[in-house]
Amino acid sequence: MKRIISRLKLVIQFVYTSIGFYPTLISLLFFGIAVVMIYFETRGISKALEDKLPFFIISHGETANMILSSIATGVFSLIVFSFTMVMLVLNQASANFSPRVIPGLITSKSNQKVLGLFLGTLIYTLVVMVNVRSEHYDTDLPGLAVFMAMCFTILCLAFFVYFIHSISTAIQIGSILEDIYKLTLNKLRKELKQDEGKELPAIFETGNWQLLDSSKSGYLQKVNKNAVVELCREHDVVLEFLQPLGHFVIKGLPFAKVAGQLKDKEAFCDELNTQVSYYQEEMAEINYLYGFKQITESAVKALSPSINDPGTAIKAIDYLTDLLIVRMRLTDEKIFHDKENVLRLRLDEVSFSELLSLCLGPIRVYGREDPVILLRLLNLLKNLCLAAKSHPKRLEPITSESKLIIADADETVHNAGDRGKINDMIKALNETCMLPQTLPMLSN
Repeated sequence: MKRIISRLKLVIQFVYTSIGFYPTLISLLFFGIAVVMIYFETRGISKALEDKLPFFIISHGETANMILSSIATGVFSLIVFSFTMVMLVLNQASANFSPRVIPGLITSKSNQKVLGLFLGTLIYTLVVMVNVRSEHYDTDLPGLAVFMAMCFTILCLAFFVYFIHSISTAIQIGSILEDIYKLTLNKLRKELKQDEGKELPAIFETGNWQLLDSSKSGYLQKVNKNAVVELCREHDVVLEFLQPLGHFVIKGLPFAKVAGQLKDKEAFCDELNTQVSYYQEEMAEINYLYGFKQITESAVKALSPSINDPGTAIKAIDYLTDLLIVRMRLTDEKIFHDKENVLRLRLDEVSFSELLSLCLGPIRVYGREDPVILLRLLNLLKNLCLAAKSHPKRLEPITSESKLIIADADETVHNAGDRGKINDMIKALNETCMLPQTLPMLSN
């Protein structure tokens, strides 16, 4: 049963994040409405309302066929145009920003609902069209159903205007960055709530560990923590994953280890594999690391000669500043206890030092000749210093990154005025009195 539930959750997650989720649901809803309307038409609802609402009831077969045919043709054209627009937006986003932002654009719920409305209206119209009889059977025409098809079409036209506005906004890099930032921030806050913030017990240094091999190759994306903790409690073991979530594991090689007497290793591994998810999409709401990567890659792309948009890179650095300050509060190793407060699971995070290098390294390399970018990176580090008063362990990697930026600036920035501005920022960094050692100034 646990295996079935786990697989079902994975299927639901896959379906929910696909572009066809809401269109499929809404299309089924409209099909149901069409069937219900035809049923009421057979009960004489149009005939009963014809005297009270004569303007709303279509009573001529040829007119009804013409209206429905026009609706079907027009809505089909809207669907083709809308899906073409979506594909063009995804292609442009991949070329100008980063291919990693595509999953976030595909799962935009507002655009999915609009496309679902178009598909639903077309399906409703086709169902009603099949039940429209010839002009010799005017009294049996589904007049009210035809009128509702007209109403749905007007609604489609209104939402088509909204769709054009939405798709033109979604392709703007500022909007893309803001969405990624918000998703990453929300994920970080959820991780903070689950973080016990405890020191690692001695068992991780002295325990007798048994390695577990991966059953498949792929990116280890998600672990059902509660189910894995319960599994470890049932087998009375402690489990540790050898790599952080989001890293690639290879079939047949160790990806986890257990401490304790594991009586049935095969059964434990089979159950564990049902609680681990592998998939390719890099979505910030699943793993905050992907949010950092997408913002960084967007900044690097903006600094490329083909794009040459330092303003976008500056905005990305500002978002990274806030996210790194929040990440600073997370422990690098997360441990989880069962309901009896017994240690059962350890999940390693990408360390703050590694994450800082992952984010600042590419931006520093591609923006090393731009004094504005270097100043912004130093300002980011200054803000991290100010926020690290309660996290002194974070100061060492901040110092290391500062030295790398200063070294690049000393090598690539030759204008005396720009070097003076960078020296002012270095001085401000030193004046925070937080760094373990004083940073060197640029030579005059």
